[in-house]
Amino acid sequence: MEGREALIDDEVKIVAIILIGVMASITIYPILAENKVVEPFSELGILGPKMKLGDYPTNIFVGEDIHLYLYVGNHEGRAKYYEVQVKLGDKDMNVSDTTPLNAPKLATYDFVLPTESNQTFPITLSISKAGLNQRLVFEMWTLSSETGEFVYHQRWNQLWLNVTSPI
Repeated sequence: MEGREALIDDEVKIVAIILIGVMASITIYPILAENKVVEPFSELGILGPKMKLGDYPTNIFVGEDIHLYLYVGNHEGRAKYYEVQVKLGDKDMNVSDTTPLNAPKLATYDFVLPTESNQTFPITLSISKAGLNQRLVFEMWTLSSETGEFVYHQRWNQLWLNVTSPI
């Protein structure tokens, strides 16, 4: 009998250990999975001088300061090194989610954001040439860990401006 009781005790211990393992897995899995990003994405936004959408300048003078706010959010699941490039184009120039604007940079803003964070900061720009229907384009670029160079991150915004020469 003692051998049989010892065998039953061993079986009970094994079942208890298995149950504890299953309960621990059920308890720990949501904690480990919580930090996993299912659909990673980044955000790029341009806010007007009052830190709101929609209060953008539309008619400015050559050389006049344009006060805006740049917003960037990181939901990529890891820290990211971002560069926002500001370019000036016109209605005939193409920019899309796959193709950056082929125009010189007016300004660049570089910064690192931890995951699940965002940053909004003021920027001041000016345009040196007059023109109607000019596009002030803001493109998001990220540092590639493979090449060590910035690559177009397929996020962009634009503001349409009429720029006139001062009298």
